[in-house]
Amino acid sequence: MSRSAVVLNAVLVVLLAVPVVSMAYRSRLSITNIDGVSYMGIARQYAAGDLGDAVNAYWSPLVSWLMAPFVRAGLGLTTSYVTVNALACVAILVLGAWLVLRVTRSGWAAAFTSAATTPVLLANVARQTPDLLVLLWFVAFVWVLLVADGARNGTLRRRIVVGAGLGALCAFGFFAKLFLVPVFVVVVPLWFALRWWQTDHRDRAALRRSGVLLTAALVALVVVAAPWVTALSLKYHTVTAGSSLVVNTESKFTDAADGPGDDYVFPLPPNATAFSPAEDRTPSVYDGRALTAPRTTQSADPAPTDGATASATTTLVGKLTYYVSQRLDALPYYQMRISSFAPFATWIGVLFAVGLLLRVVDTRRHTLAVVAAVATGVYWLGYAGIATVESFGGNARYYLPLFSGTVIIVATLLPDVWRRIGRGHLLRRVVAVAGCLLVLTASVTQNALGIAAPFSSVNGGSIGAEPLAVTGPTLRPDEPLVDALAARDAVPAGSLISGSNARGMVQLAFRFDAQVAGRDSQRYDITDPSFVGLLERAGVQYWLQFTPQDAMAPDLSAVGQVTEDFVIDSTCQDSKGAAVEPCRVQVVRVGG
Repeated sequence: MSRSAVVLNAVLVVLLAVPVVSMAYRSRLSITNIDGVSYMGIARQYAAGDLGDAVNAYWSPLVSWLMAPFVRAGLGLTTSYVTVNALACVAILVLGAWLVLRVTRSGWAAAFTSAATTPVLLANVARQTPDLLVLLWFVAFVWVLLVADGARNGTLRRRIVVGAGLGALCAFGFFAKLFLVPVFVVVVPLWFALRWWQTDHRDRAALRRSGVLLTAALVALVVVAAPWVTALSLKYHTVTAGSSLVVNTESKFTDAADGPGDDYVFPLPPNATAFSPAEDRTPSVYDGRALTAPRTTQSADPAPTDGATASATTTLVGKLTYYVSQRLDALPYYQMRISSFAPFATWIGVLFAVGLLLRVVDTRRHTLAVVAAVATGVYWLGYAGIATVESFGGNARYYLPLFSGTVIIVATLLPDVWRRIGRGHLLRRVVAVAGCLLVLTASVTQNALGIAAPFSSVNGGSIGAEPLAVTGPTLRPDEPLVDALAARDAVPAGSLISGSNARGMVQLAFRFDAQVAGRDSQRYDITDPSFVGLLERAGVQYWLQFTPQDAMAPDLSAVGQVTEDFVIDSTCQDSKGAAVEPCRVQVVRVGG
C-alpha cells in the first residue's frame, strides 16, 4: 500500500471521527435507553468497589467495566457511557479502514468503508447499550479470523500465538454480549472446516496444524473467561456463564404462550444500590425477590398478550412446527428492522451468493470478503432464529454487525471488480461507481437524515440529537415529568418508589437516585386492598398514579397521603409505545 493512501485515510478517519465525538459530547446528559440504566448502575457498583453486587449474570459486563474508571474519576454515569461509545466508534473507524486498506491496498476502498460507516455511528453513539462494542468486536473478529486463516500453515509458534489471540478475542465477545457466544462457537469451527475441505481435506497433517490453532484458541478462551464464570458461579451458587440467553429465548422454543396469572407479581431491586428489579433478571434473583398477592378486584384493562398464536400440541413435531411458523411470520419484520439502517445488506448478500455460485468470487483471492460473509451470515441466521412478531423483529440495534459485514464485503471486492472491468468499459465502471454511491446514499439517508433510502420504504432514525446537528450547545434532556417532580422535591433520594406506569419509573429512579419496585404489564390496581397491602409489605414509600386527563382518577385515600397532584404531558399507559398525552400525576406517600 502507498504511503499517501495511509496518510489520506488517516486524515479522513480523523475528520469523520470529530463529528461522532462531538455528537457524543452534546448528548452526554441524556438517557436514551432504559437498559442503559442497568449498565450504568452496575458500573457505579464496580467504581465503588462493590463487587458482590456488581457481578451480574444477566447484563454482560464489558461496557460496565469500561465505564467504571470514568465513573470513579467523577465524569458522571451518562457522560461515562457516551465516552465509552465515542472511543468504540473511533476504534471501529480505525480498524475498519486499516483492515480494508491492508488487504486490498486500495485507498479508495478504505475511504468507502469509513464514509459508509460514519452515519451509522453518528446515529448510535448516544445509545446507552453495548451494541457499539458488539460492532467493534465483530470487525475485530473478522480481522483476527482472517489472520488465523493465514496462520493455518505457519510455524507452530505462530499458530499457537494467533490461536490464543483468537480465543482471547472470543472471550471478550462473551464479555460484551452473551449472544456472541453462539456466533463465534459456530463461525470459528465452520470456517476452518470449510477451508480444510476446500484446500487440503486429504492432508491429515493440515488437519493437525489447524487442530493446534483451534486448541490454542479454546484454551485461551477458557483461561480468559474462567475468572468471570467462576465469579458468576460463586455468586449464584450454580455453574453459569450468564442468564440472558435463557431469559430472552426460552419463550421462542415453546408452543405455549405465557400470560399473566391472577396474582400480582411485584419484584424488588436485587440489592441496596440497584435502580430497579431489571438490574438483575436472572430468574433465581428476579423471581426470588418478587412479592405476590392475590388479585381481589377485576381490572377494567384487558390482560396483555404477546401476540403469539399458541399451539395446542405437546409433541416434538408440533413444537418444531410452531417454532418454524413463528420465525417465518417474524422474518418480514426482522428484515424491516435491518432496512431501517442498512437497506442494502440483503441485496449485497444475495449478489455475493450469486458471485460465489458463478465463481466470480474466489474463496482464495477474496478471503476477507468470504470471512466477512460467513460471519455475517451466521449472525443473521442467529437473530433470525429468535426474532418475533410481537417485538416487530426486535430492536434494530441488535443487528448493526450486518451493516459492517456487508460494507466490508463490498469494499474488499471493489478493487478487483474495478480491475476486471478494465479500460474501455465505461458503462460498467459507471454502474460500479453508482452501486457504491447507492450504498453511501442509503447509509446517509437512513442514519444521518432519518428518511428512507432511494430503494427503501423504511425510514431510519437516530438516538439523541439529530445526527447532522453535530455542533451546538449541550443537549438538555426533555423530561417534563422529571423537571416537575424535581421542582416539587417530590421524590427524595434513596426512596423506594413504584407507579401505575411502570415503564416510566426506571428513568425517575435514575434521575432521583431512588429505587423502583414492580414491573410493567401487571395491571396493578391501586384500588385493590390486596395490592395496597403488597405495597406496604414491599416497603414502597411513594406511589405515582398516572391517569389520562379526561379520565376519572382513582380514590387514593386508602393508599396514603397525596403530596403532589399536577397535569403534565407524559405517557400515561403502561404499554409499549404508549403515546404522550396530557396526564394527571398524583404522588402518594404510602401509609400517610
